[in-house]
Amino acid sequence: MATAILGILITPIVEIAKCLLRPIERRIGYIVHYHKNVRGLRNEVKELVKIRDAIRKQADEALRRGETINFAVEEWLKKVDEIVSDVEKKLDDQDNVKISYESNCSPHLRSRCKLSKEAGEKMGMVRELQEDGTFSSVSHPGPPPGIDQTLAGYFEAFESTKLAMEQIMASLDNDQLDVVGVYGMGGVGKTTLMLEVVKQAKRNQKFDEVVLTTVSQNLDLKRLQTEIAEQLGLKLDEESLSVRALRLVTRLKLEKRVLIILDDVWERLELVQVGIPHGAEHRGCKIVVTTRSLDVCNDIDCKSNINVKILNEEDSWKLFKMVVGNMVDSPALHSISEEVAQECGGLPIALVTLGRALRNKEKSRWEETLRALRISKPVDIKGMNEKVVLCIKLSFDHIRSEEGKMCFLYCCLFPEDHDIKVEQLVLCLMGEGLFEDVDTVEEGRIRVHAIIDSLKASCLLLGSTTEECVKMHDVVRDAAISIASSNVHGFMAKSNSNLTNWSRPRNSNHVKRISLAVNNISKFPYQIEYPILLTMLVISGTSLVEIPNDFFMGMKALKVLYLSGNLDMNFSLTSLRCIRNLKMLCLESMRLEDASVIGEMTTLEILSLRGSILHFSPKEIRTLTNLKFLDLTLMYACCDLTFPPSVISNLSQLEELYLGRSFTSWQVDELQCETVANLAEVLSLEHLTTLQIYISNHNCLFKDFANYRQNLKTFSIEVGAESFNYHLTPNVVILNLRGNIEAPKPLGNWAKAVLQKTEQLYLLQWEGLQNVEQLHIEDFNCLASLEIHSCSINTISSSKFLEKFVCLQTIHVTHCLELKEIFHCNGLNHEKLMLPCLEKVHLVHLPKLISIWRGINPSLFQNLQHIVVDGCSKLLKLLTPTYAEVLRRLVRLDLYNCEEMATIISSDEKEDLATCSNKILLPQLHTLVLSNLPEIANFIQPEILLDFPSLDWLAVYSCPKLKRLPFGPRSLCRLRKFKAERTWFDDLEFKYESVKTHLEHCFQELEHVDTDSDLGPNGEISSLSKMRPS
Repeated sequence: MATAILGILITPIVEIAKCLLRPIERRIGYIVHYHKNVRGLRNEVKELVKIRDAIRKQADEALRRGETINFAVEEWLKKVDEIVSDVEKKLDDQDNVKISYESNCSPHLRSRCKLSKEAGEKMGMVRELQEDGTFSSVSHPGPPPGIDQTLAGYFEAFESTKLAMEQIMASLDNDQLDVVGVYGMGGVGKTTLMLEVVKQAKRNQKFDEVVLTTVSQNLDLKRLQTEIAEQLGLKLDEESLSVRALRLVTRLKLEKRVLIILDDVWERLELVQVGIPHGAEHRGCKIVVTTRSLDVCNDIDCKSNINVKILNEEDSWKLFKMVVGNMVDSPALHSISEEVAQECGGLPIALVTLGRALRNKEKSRWEETLRALRISKPVDIKGMNEKVVLCIKLSFDHIRSEEGKMCFLYCCLFPEDHDIKVEQLVLCLMGEGLFEDVDTVEEGRIRVHAIIDSLKASCLLLGSTTEECVKMHDVVRDAAISIASSNVHGFMAKSNSNLTNWSRPRNSNHVKRISLAVNNISKFPYQIEYPILLTMLVISGTSLVEIPNDFFMGMKALKVLYLSGNLDMNFSLTSLRCIRNLKMLCLESMRLEDASVIGEMTTLEILSLRGSILHFSPKEIRTLTNLKFLDLTLMYACCDLTFPPSVISNLSQLEELYLGRSFTSWQVDELQCETVANLAEVLSLEHLTTLQIYISNHNCLFKDFANYRQNLKTFSIEVGAESFNYHLTPNVVILNLRGNIEAPKPLGNWAKAVLQKTEQLYLLQWEGLQNVEQLHIEDFNCLASLEIHSCSINTISSSKFLEKFVCLQTIHVTHCLELKEIFHCNGLNHEKLMLPCLEKVHLVHLPKLISIWRGINPSLFQNLQHIVVDGCSKLLKLLTPTYAEVLRRLVRLDLYNCEEMATIISSDEKEDLATCSNKILLPQLHTLVLSNLPEIANFIQPEILLDFPSLDWLAVYSCPKLKRLPFGPRSLCRLRKFKAERTWFDDLEFKYESVKTHLEHCFQELEHVDTDSDLGPNGEISSLSKMRPS
C-alpha cells in the first residue's frame, strides 16, 4: 500500500523533472557542441560563397554579352548575400563578445549557447541554398535595345492620345485581333504614341519581344526585314527576299507572344512577303500598323482600326503654352494667343511649328498672325488638313528674309528623310544668284548656315546625325512642296515618286525649279519645254541610263544644273551647248565624253566634276574667267591631269579651289615649263581664300613666291609623298618629305604664312628635322594638333618655343628613332604659361626616348587628359610624384610595350614621396591599361597605396614582375571592368582582402591579345600607334 502511494507521488515528480531537464540538456548540448556548430557553419558558408562567386561570375559574363539574368538566379543570389552577411555579422559579434567577457564566464556561456543554437539552424538553411545553387543556365538572350526616347519633347497623355492608347492596349489584349490599325493625319502624333505603346508593353511584360520599325513612303522590303531581324537578334545574310522572309517567320514563331509595330505605312503591305506570321499561323503575334489613311488599314485587313484624333481645345492650349512659354498668360497676349492656338486645328505639329515661330515675338506679330489665320485660303494637301498647311505656311511667312524662305523651299527638292548637305544648298542658292548683297562663296556659305540655324530653331528643319547636313520632317516637307508648287515659286519636286517616265506638266511655263531624285526613270524624254526653268537637280542612282542630246533645248534660262548619276549613264556634255547663262554646273560621279565643251560655258561661276571620269584636258577651263568655285577632287581623266601654264592664273576670280590628289605635278622653281603650271599661279590668285591641293615636289616649301597673296583662310595642303592614312580636313598641312631634306633651311614666305594659320600639322618622314623649332615659325597660335611620324628629331621643342603653342590640344609622335626627349625646358621662365590647352599626348615606337618632360613646371600640364606610351623601350618611368599631383584631369593612361619600364611613378632624389601617401593622385583617372611591360615591378616607387576614386576600367597584360597593385581601400568604388590573365591575378599579393574581392567581381580573363585595342574600352587606340615606317 505504501509502495503504491509512493509511486503515485514520485511518478509526476519524475516527469516534471524530465520536462525541466530537457531544456537544460539541450542548452548544455549547444555549449558542448559550440565549436563544432560554429566551425561547421563557417565551412558551409565558405562553400556557399564559392558557389555564389562562381554563379556571379557567370552572371557578370552574361551581362557583358548583353544577356538577361534569370529571375531565379537573381533571387538566389539575393538570398545568399543576405544569409552570408547575417552569419558574418553574428560571428564577428561573437568574437567581440568573447573579448569583452574574458573575465566573466556566465555572459560568455549564454552567448555561446545562443550562437551554437543559431548556427545549427542556419546550417540547414545554408545547405538548402547550396543545393538550390545548381542552375542549368544563369541567363537568357537580352532584349533588343529599349526605345526610351520620343521623337518630340512635348508628349503628354492628352485626352485624344489617352483614348487611343487605351483602345490600342485593349486591342492587344484581345486574342481575336491580330492586326490593329492606327490612323490619323500627318503630324498628329502617331509615332510618338507608338513609342509610348512600346514602353507600356515592356513595362507590363505583355510580350516576349517588341519590335518597332518605320516603313516610310517608299517601301524597301529588304531594309524592313533587316530592321525587324536586328531587333530580334537575327542576322539575315541572304539576298533572296523570300528566303529572308522564311527566316523571319521561323524566328518569330520561337516567341510565344510578340508585338510588331509597323510605323508610317503608305500603301498595302503584304505581311507574308515581309516575313511576319499572324492569325492561324501564329496566334501570339500582334501587329500594329500606323498610317495616315483608313484605306491603308482596310487594304491590310486590320481587324481593329483606331483613329488618333487631333487635340481638343483645352489640350491644344496646353501644348501651345508648353512651346511658347508663360508669355501667353500676359494680359496683352492671352486672348490673342488662345485664338491662335484654336486656329491651329488641334494638330500637334502645327501647334509646335507655329508656337516656335511666335515665341518671344511682339504683340503686332501675334495680331498679324491671327488675322492671316482667319482670312487666308489654305492649300489642300494629301495627309494634312487645311489648317496644317496654313499654319506651316504662316511659319514660312514668318521667315524674315526672302533668302531664308527660298532656302527652306529648296530643302523640299530633296527626297523624304534625306540628309540634305548644307554645302549643296550653298552652291545651288549661289548659282541661282539669290543673295543680293553677297559677293563671295564664303559669304554665301556663312549666310546659308545662319539661315539653317534659324530654320532649325523654328522647327522647320531638323538636325541630322550626319555632319554638315539637315533634315526636313515629312509633314513639313509636304507642306513645303505645296507652298513651293505655286506659280509664284515654281517648284516641281518629284523625288522618291517612283516615276517611270517623265511627262510634261500642264504648267511647265511656270516651272522654275525641278528635282528628280531616286526615281525609276531610265531615259529622259527628248526636247521638253521649260522656258523659265532656273534650277534642275537630278540624283539618278542606277536607274537613269540615258539623257538625250536635245533634252536641254527647251531650258535655255537654266542657271543651276546638278547631275549625280552613275558611270554607265549615256550623257554627252555637248547637249549643254544650248544653255547660255549657266552659273553652276555640278556633274558628280559620272562618265563624261568630250568634256572640252566645258570651256565654252564662260558664264560658269561654280564648277564641280567631283568623282567623275572624263575625256578632259585642264586647259579647257582657261576661258572660264568668271569661276569662283572649282572642285576637281577624286576626278579621273583619260589623259594626264596636269595644268598647263597660264590656265590657273587666267581664273582671276577664283575664290575656292579643290584639287585633292587629282593633280600632283607643279613647277616650283623660276624656270619656265611648257607643260606644267607653276605653283605661283595658284598662290598668286588675288581672290583665293580656300585651297585643297597636293604638291609632290617638296622644294616648294623653301621657295618664296613674289606675288603670293596671304588671303588663304581655309586650306588642306599636302606636300611630298602621298599619305593615304590621313583625312583632309580644313586647315590641315601634311608634310610627307620622305628623305633627308635640309633643315634648318628657311621655309618660303607662303609656307610660313600657311603654317601660322594651320590647325593640324603632320610632319612625316622628314629625316633632316631635329625639332619643330627649326621651322622658324613666329607663332603657332592656331595649331590644335601636331603629329610627327618617322622624323629624325631628338626633341619636340626646347626653350621658349613652346610658348608659341597656345592652342595645342594633341601631340602624336611615332617612329622617331632618334627622339630622346619630348619637352625640354631647362632655364625657361616658368611664369610664362605654356601648352595651356594640351589634352592628349600619344608616344608610339620611340626606342631612344628617356624623358617626356625635363625641366618643365608640372603645372603646365594640368589640363592633360589622355596619355598613350607604346614601344618606348628605354623609358624607365613615366612620372614623378610632383607631376602626378598636378595631373588632376588625367582620364586615361595607356602603357604598351615598354621593355625597360620599371615603374610608372618614381620620385627624384630631391622629392619626398611620403607626402603623396595622404593625397589622392590622378583623381579623374578613368581608364588604366598596362600591356607588355616585362620589367615593371610596381606602380609607384617606393611602394605606397593610393586611391583612384574614378577608376572604371583596368587592364593588365603580360606584366609578370608586377606582384602588387597600388590600390587602397577606396580606389575601386567605381571599377566596372578588370581584364587580366588568370594565373597572374591568382599570384597577386593584397593588403586588403576587399580590394581582391572587388577585382574578382569585375574580373574578365585575358587569354590572348591580338592588338592593344583589345585592352581599352571601345577599342580606342591612336591611329598612329598602328602605323609602321614606310
